[in-house]
Amino acid sequence: GMKMVVVDPMCNFAAAKATEWVPLRVGTDGALALALCNVLVNELGIYDAAFLREKTNAPYLIGPDKLYVRDRETGKPLVWDSAAQAARPYSDCNPAQAAIEGDFEANGVRCQPAFQKLRDHLKEFTPQWCEAISTVPAANIRRIAAQFGQEARIGSTIVLEGVRLPYRPVAAIAFRGACGHVNSLYNYYAIDLLNELVGAA
Repeated sequence: GMKMVVVDPMCNFAAAKATEWVPLRVGTDGALALALCNVLVNELGIYDAAFLREKTNAPYLIGPDKLYVRDRETGKPLVWDSAAQAARPYSDCNPAQAAIEGDFEANGVRCQPAFQKLRDHLKEFTPQWCEAISTVPAANIRRIAAQFGQEARIGSTIVLEGVRLPYRPVAAIAFRGACGHVNSLYNYYAIDLLNELVGAA
């Protein structure tokens, strides 16, 4: 019952067995991944906020110098504690109360959570922009992003050996095709970001 979508310039052995083959221009995997991320976050509002708060640096406040705003005494990155309405070291804040969106002031500077910065940055990677680069139609990009987000089942859990764990039955996986050329590391980062956003990392 698993659906497999294969993104590849060639209809190779994997694409031939896939539920859907998505051909694209060679080397544009990163552009497609960024467009998918943009649709998830900015058009559909699909992301695992709890995972981002608890397991990533999404709440860390970023200052105008593009660096973490740090606690003056401990040097630890600050987060915005929504309950206290104040900036606090990440280790002193309940992750559930850490803001991942908004504009704040800490240590005398205007700052935003890292996720807010990411969300704003992704806006430039529209499906139309990606279509011109990758040849994948914008409508297909939106459909695939919606399916990925829906199948992530954000909020669902599963019990394994008596332990309740998040259940995210999706994965964006990159192999050598996306990662075997110049700038391939950035392709991989963009593809893996899909997993991070839905808490499937």
